[in-house]
Order: sequence, then C-alpha cells, then structure tokens
Amino acid sequence: MFSKLFKGEFSLAETFWKFGILGLIILNLLVKFFAYLLNGYLQGNSIKNYFFHNFHFVDSPKLGILWTLCYISSLIILAFYSWNIALGVWRSANNYEKSGILSFFAKLFIVAIVIYIWIKVLLPVF
Repeated sequence: MFSKLFKGEFSLAETFWKFGILGLIILNLLVKFFAYLLNGYLQGNSIKNYFFHNFHFVDSPKLGILWTLCYISSLIILAFYSWNIALGVWRSANNYEKSGILSFFAKLFIVAIVIYIWIKVLLPVF
C-alpha cells in the first residue's frame, strides 16, 4: 500500500485528504502527545540542552527515557512520512486529468502543510 501511495497510484482526493491531511494530523498529534509527556522530565530545558548537560543514563527516570525514545521515534516517523506523502500527492496530482487547477492546488497545499509542520514541529527540536 505504501508503495502505491508513494508512486501516486491512488486517486488525488484519497491521497490528499486521507493520507495527506488526516495522516499528517494524526502523526502531528502523536508527536505533540509525546512532547507533552516528555516535558515534565525536561526541567524547563530544551531537549538538546537537557540531554547534553543534565541527562545521566543511570540516574535519569526510566519513564523519561521511554518518553524520549517515543518522542524521537515519532519525529523520525513524521519526517519520513511527510516527505513521502508530499511526493505521493505530487505524483498523484500529476496523474490527475480532470482539473489542472485542483492538481496545482493539491501540490501547493501539501507542500505548504509539510513546510509548516517542519517549521513548527521538527526544526525547534534541533
């Protein structure tokens, strides 16, 4: 299924709304959920500062380590998915023959949404 999505073999509406918008919203909420759970262990620091200056593998709470792994994993999944869904929507829009305007706007909106997610969710971590 993911191969067909990446190649743009699904319809534009299904690719854009179901996999693009709904999939990105769900993954974004998952990242925010793990960030919320992790926030209690960061002691007001950023993730990078906490792990370079305050983190001790033996002394740190085990649940904090679990939430960190879940958070970092969900960020990686979101980055991978957003890149692939943008390419999938782009290819599906190229295969869409009914309306050039809808094809153009689907490409424009998916790129804008992915850029927004990268700016708001992924870049502040690093």
